[in-house]
Amino acid sequence: MKRLFLCIVTLMSVIGVSAQSRMERVEYQESSARNIEPQQSVMIAPLIADLEIISDKIYYTEVDAFKNYEVTLAIVQFIPDFKKVALSRAARHYSADVIVGATVDVITNSSGKIEITISGYPARYTNFRNATSEEVSLVGAAKSVCDDDIGILRSADSRTDITIQK
Repeated sequence: MKRLFLCIVTLMSVIGVSAQSRMERVEYQESSARNIEPQQSVMIAPLIADLEIISDKIYYTEVDAFKNYEVTLAIVQFIPDFKKVALSRAARHYSADVIVGATVDVITNSSGKIEITISGYPARYTNFRNATSEEVSLVGAAKSVCDDDIGILRSADSRTDITIQK
């Protein structure tokens, strides 16, 4: 009887340990798009550049950077950072500064690993130059010296200040 009881306890322990050692499998899929928005910051003289699209639409799939990460609930929180890595590697692969109109697709592949595909148009910044008055008003890239009620815009090609009432 004691042996039977000991066998039952041992069997239940083995079943419990094997059930706990099973790995949780999670599948994850996401798609998003990235817009290039002009960034404003304080500048001494407004500088602008052109964007030159350097190829037709590309599709770049990154798996190497994520080959050690099986998709789990804990890993899903790092997806935004993984998307930045994939976007950066796609730009580097095509010798681009940015990917215009980028779409980012995140999936769990058949191996349970993260796979991120970037599509868009690789582009380089070219023709850097000081902004003219017209360009300053177009993109709003000017130095702003602010008072409480007044902003002063200074054009790079002109010594004339434009006062704007806020």
